[in-house]
Amino acid sequence: MKNIALIGFMGAGKSTVAELLAKRLNATLVETDMEVLRLSGFPSVNSVFDTEGEEYFRTLEQEAIRESVKLGNCVISCGGGVINSAQNIEILKGNAFIVFLHASFTSIKQRLKNTDTRPLFRQEEKATLLYAYRLPLYKQCANLIIDTDDKKPEDIIKVILEKYKLANGN
Repeated sequence: MKNIALIGFMGAGKSTVAELLAKRLNATLVETDMEVLRLSGFPSVNSVFDTEGEEYFRTLEQEAIRESVKLGNCVISCGGGVINSAQNIEILKGNAFIVFLHASFTSIKQRLKNTDTRPLFRQEEKATLLYAYRLPLYKQCANLIIDTDDKKPEDIIKVILEKYKLANGN
């Protein structure tokens, strides 16, 4: 199986969908943020950002993606900023079916009850600008775009599997 990579803004449902999808496909689940923590030795994303900065985080994120796609048969839940790097996109495009889970900013605010653990959501105004900046980048690199605002995870998985099979000639 070719890998499936889920991209989207924080709170779009990537982790939830990835976990269920990996179980359904009997695939390895990779959370790139967790892999960054493993590589960094830090206990939280906040601590990586606060101590070493976003650039360091993004370097480790790219390493995590490179390692993940080599495994094959993976569902990769990417961090929201994965699309900031052309190299990340190149790696994913060559090794994964990329699904953009789109959620409106209103839905994201409702879903993210605790934004303390989200270093790039600490200030809502900045988060709004970041969302607007990233939106076209997500769309540009996705093989499939799914609006998650009014969908249950199971419904999202059905769409992913249907489109994934079509894309792979099954």
